Amino acid sequence: MMTTSPGKLILLPRKPTKETQRTCSEYKSDGKRKARPADPIRSYNDFAAMQSYFLKRGKIRDWALWTIGVSVGFRISDLLSLKISAFLNPDRTFRQRTRVIEQKTSKVNNCLITESVVYALTKYFDSIDWQFSLNDYVFPSAKTKGKMYEEYGWRIISDAGKALKLPFNVGSHTMRKSFASIAVCVDKSTIDMNAIVKIQGLLNHSDQKTTMRYLGALQEMYDRARAAVSDFILGKTEINELVVGSSLTIEDVIQKLDLLEIKISG
Repeated sequence: MMTTSPGKLILLPRKPTKETQRTCSEYKSDGKRKARPADPIRSYNDFAAMQSYFLKRGKIRDWALWTIGVSVGFRISDLLSLKISAFLNPDRTFRQRTRVIEQKTSKVNNCLITESVVYALTKYFDSIDWQFSLNDYVFPSAKTKGKMYEEYGWRIISDAGKALKLPFNVGSHTMRKSFASIAVCVDKSTIDMNAIVKIQGLLNHSDQKTTMRYLGALQEMYDRARAAVSDFILGKTEINELVVGSSLTIEDVIQKLDLLEIKISG
């Protein structure tokens, strides 16, 4: 603070403290970059543009990362931790499901391996002549062949979005948010909740989620949603624009899905 004349003060900017510098830093205390806000794709054209970007540059691994990332909706940390054995049986045929324990929540995700995932992996494996071990990472580091760093996975997706000049922020979380957006906009199937309530009473269950688990209705609901996302990715739907609704933003959708996930997990 400096005084120039009676009654008039000039406030000089403070020097940033170490605490302020840590708060404003784009890196966490462990050296990892902080998560950046990311937006979902707005249309099928956006999704296809990202695919074309990678294919034109001969980056089949990155094309598969994008395609499978949107297909399954996993967080980037879980996606990059996947090994080929998560998708293939010992005889190298495709599994029907992959069981993933999410790193952030420790919850089990019993994920249906859909047609779009099989298509993307087949194209990717063909490009490397199926030369791999089942214990290899699906998306290995190009240099070490070990696990790819999350920072590099983010950069692959982010750089593609910037190069295409897409009118929204593209990052690694774009894949997960896009999966949710597609599922909400494309999958119109419903569950007969009246029947669930009736069976809940007949079986004397304390809540509906117990009944839905008992009947397998929850898993069926998830499988239908994943199949709908797969159809969108493979261009089997007539939907292009992903419009959630005038009063419901994609952030609202993500929040609702997260809340549902918490309720289901008990």
